[in-house]
Amino acid sequence: MSASPTLPTPQTCLILGASGGIGRAVTNTLHAQGAALGLHACRHPDRFAVAPDGLRVRGYSADFRVVAEIEALAKTFLADFGRLDAFIWCAGIAKDAPALTQKEADLREVLAVNLTAPALLLKAFSRQFLKQRSGSVVLLSSHAGLSGRAGGASYAMAQSGLIALSKSLAREWGASGVRVNALVPPFVADSEMGRAASPEFIESLKRRGALKTSPQSPPANPAEAVGTFVAQLLENRTASGQVFTLDSRIV
Repeated sequence: MSASPTLPTPQTCLILGASGGIGRAVTNTLHAQGAALGLHACRHPDRFAVAPDGLRVRGYSADFRVVAEIEALAKTFLADFGRLDAFIWCAGIAKDAPALTQKEADLREVLAVNLTAPALLLKAFSRQFLKQRSGSVVLLSSHAGLSGRAGGASYAMAQSGLIALSKSLAREWGASGVRVNALVPPFVADSEMGRAASPEFIESLKRRGALKTSPQSPPANPAEAVGTFVAQLLENRTASGQVFTLDSRIV
């Protein structure tokens, strides 16, 4: 009689930006797989896809513009769960404006939330990852980080930096078995930034995409496709330092 297949151990995952459209999709996918989840939101903890239960699902609030709140989030999460198997960055803000008129305060805020915050969080978790000699980091970036964005230089700068951060940490932590990858999602209309996008921006996406029709097979929802891919990437033990693009725009 053949032995029963070994089921994967449920992972302990921290999802940053879990109240957004992509964050909710990632939450749903990992929760269905039995993962223990830490869910972060800055302004809308009422929008989590799964209600925190104080046991396997816990909610956290932190303003990523405040260093003390970043450090407190990492400390509290490790006190609650004792380990971290997967760090999934889904957070971000955009304050687009032409470079000529970009306010300095907006530039600093976009960089603080989109780039400095994940770097400081990963620094705070680095000892835990290296002690475990295992773990996976998935940083959701943007197509703007690959191609630039006219009228959105601050956002593109931060997203490009996020990709560079993923490659750098993959090199630093690879010897300890910690995998770090970046993921460029497709445009998600059901997200805060998606809902704020202008009709002109959405039309430009259609023109630049190699695919001119919507997917006909499930998951047709782009956020669900990201959730599925993230779950698959967490199980992939060979990929690190890579940028995966789930979009048909070609750089």
